[in-house]
Amino acid sequence: MRGYEVIACLKDYLTEDDLLVSSNGNISREVYHLLTKPQVYLRGSMGLPVGVGLGLAVMNSDKRVTVITGDGNLLMGFGSLITTAFYRPKNLRILILDNTQYYTTGGQKTVSTAINYNKFFESLNIEYFKSLIPTEMNLKPVLSEFFDIGLLSILHLTIEEGKQDLANIPWHPTQISMEIQKKFLKE
Repeated sequence: MRGYEVIACLKDYLTEDDLLVSSNGNISREVYHLLTKPQVYLRGSMGLPVGVGLGLAVMNSDKRVTVITGDGNLLMGFGSLITTAFYRPKNLRILILDNTQYYTTGGQKTVSTAINYNKFFESLNIEYFKSLIPTEMNLKPVLSEFFDIGLLSILHLTIEEGKQDLANIPWHPTQISMEIQKKFLKE
């Protein structure tokens, strides 16, 4: 499956009360066009989705927070995973779409294949981690478990290359920030 096909499947698991953080580039464009708005679309902020998701999960413990990040973005902010494992917010879900490329900037290879994700997340004592090559048959039961487990959950999906040709998000970053503040940040 391709990343946008996985993202399209998420609409069956997300509610209006959920908060979704998407990494910059193609993932944010796909989330913007395929899922409910407003959400946290990161623009020009490589490596920050997990850290932003962690902050929002801690500030909004009554809401389910899901981060969708690519392998390139994850590698850029790898330290955030260690901080996230320390705080372990039970309302945080991290979905890694790994195509082994910096796809938005031209398809340069990442080093994600050098990481043994199973051992890494085991070393952090993450209670729920799964790694999977998604298919139409196996994705839905894994997504159900991922969203319903009630623990810090991390799902690593090895996806195929491919993207949809989608327009960029028309919102200026300040407009995105205002929408987030209205909907998700507590006073």
